[in-house]
Amino acid sequence: MNSHNVEILNATFTPMFGDGSINYDCIPDLFQHCVNTGANGVFLNGTTGECMSLSLEERLKLVETWTAYRKVINRPDFKIFVHVGSCNLYETARMAEHAQTHGVDGVAMVATFYFKPKTLEDLVEQCEYVAAAASHTPFYYYNIPFLTGVNFPMISFLEVASRRIPNFAGLKNSFNDIIDYQHCLHYAKENYSLYWGTDEAFMMLYAAGNRHYVGSTYNYMGDIYQLMLKAHDAGDMRTVVSLEGEADAIYKILLQYNGITAGKEIMRLLGLDCGTVRKPLKAFTQYDRDVLLAKLNETTFFQHNRESETVTATHGLRNQR
Repeated sequence: MNSHNVEILNATFTPMFGDGSINYDCIPDLFQHCVNTGANGVFLNGTTGECMSLSLEERLKLVETWTAYRKVINRPDFKIFVHVGSCNLYETARMAEHAQTHGVDGVAMVATFYFKPKTLEDLVEQCEYVAAAASHTPFYYYNIPFLTGVNFPMISFLEVASRRIPNFAGLKNSFNDIIDYQHCLHYAKENYSLYWGTDEAFMMLYAAGNRHYVGSTYNYMGDIYQLMLKAHDAGDMRTVVSLEGEADAIYKILLQYNGITAGKEIMRLLGLDCGTVRKPLKAFTQYDRDVLLAKLNETTFFQHNRESETVTATHGLRNQR
């Protein structure tokens, strides 16, 4: 997607076995899949990666495995961002320092969400502490109020954090206050990178000047976003709107489920089995799988996915049930 001056990071799944343990051996295939989607990099250990259901040791090992494989295939241009947030700031700082040691391209953190920051100053102090532990790595604040319960105007945060945190690089924003985000875009200019995290509003934000994105659906809907960008840059807004409608039909299906659980099932349909989810998330039953596939067949999902050819046979057999 570089031809459109857009940077997309796939929010990666954590591959697991049936018992919920991590399948580290799947990571090389997952890495290559992310490259094949046209993404510019990955966002590890985020919400899509079930970060808060993972142990500290698991999160560290995931970073080690991904960065080691990047060296093996010699792809330093493929970015690796790591989410390090938790309710334990000491562990968060340790993860940030560890990520820097392994040469990542950025670290991000959510605010502590048990003992929450009560003021904007409290939040900035948290970020200062963690950013200092990885002082040579770009630092991003991950704003996701519907999960953390921490909600401050991001423009106010940007104005303060950009002055006080030397390695502050921008935001990963998963909140739908578009007006506040527009203020942030104008403030950031070329100085900071703002990664939009709500995939459903991809083109709305592109039209407003956003060029950085992190999301889970880029793992399996990359082609349709590329088509949107191509049509927009050609001035073909009729096609843009049509593609947005097709994407919206897929989003509506995903919103009927937990997005991580459904996303892992879609990855399996595309030939890359990332396994189950870890409790407290509930794994799909076979009935859930069949219903999801039937609903996806009512959309253009498989028509727009370059990897769907690899599962055509399975796809056809399922349809004949």
